[in-house]
Amino acid sequence: MLMRVRFSALLTTTLAAGLTLLNSCQKEPEPVIYNDYVEPYQIVEETFRLGARSTAVFSNKSIITRTIKLPPRTVYWAYWMGAGPEPVDALAKVILPAAAAKMTQDPFVAYAWGLLSALNLTEIGKSNADIYFMTSDQAANFSFNNSDFQSFISKPQTKNIHDKYIDILDTPYDTDRTIVMGLRNQNYGAGVDVKIKLWAFVVKPL
Repeated sequence: MLMRVRFSALLTTTLAAGLTLLNSCQKEPEPVIYNDYVEPYQIVEETFRLGARSTAVFSNKSIITRTIKLPPRTVYWAYWMGAGPEPVDALAKVILPAAAAKMTQDPFVAYAWGLLSALNLTEIGKSNADIYFMTSDQAANFSFNNSDFQSFISKPQTKNIHDKYIDILDTPYDTDRTIVMGLRNQNYGAGVDVKIKLWAFVVKPL
């Protein structure tokens, strides 16, 4: 009986070691090519003018909120922000491979769609702005002076270029799939133009 127990333990150890070796020899998973089953849907592609904070007393144009509604069957969504003209110019200079160019002329969409492995953008530019994403109940608290608002994605005073992908399963949003985007310029002396690209990727119809 003791011999049988020892043999069983040895067999279990050998199998575990074999599985570990097999797993270590497996290749890394290939990048997911999303365009096989999702298609891009433009939500926001706009330039916002954010005035200097010194003008916020006279107008609210130094801080802007925009309500975004994700389409039904959204799998994930992606956004890109460029503060000032330099990031926009840099994005426009990204060369698309022929296969990607047949499907979209927008480098960011190609990147979010899985057709590009990287945008190869460097940190450039001179301007700053804040971007936050919130649920609508928190958006009411979004201001320069109130720090009580909560955002699930924030990039305070981002310089230059920022891109981010969000899995819809991890995204807090309202019951009707709405999200509030908040933009803010804390520079007292200068305004800034902020380019926002936000696209949802939706399951293709059967």
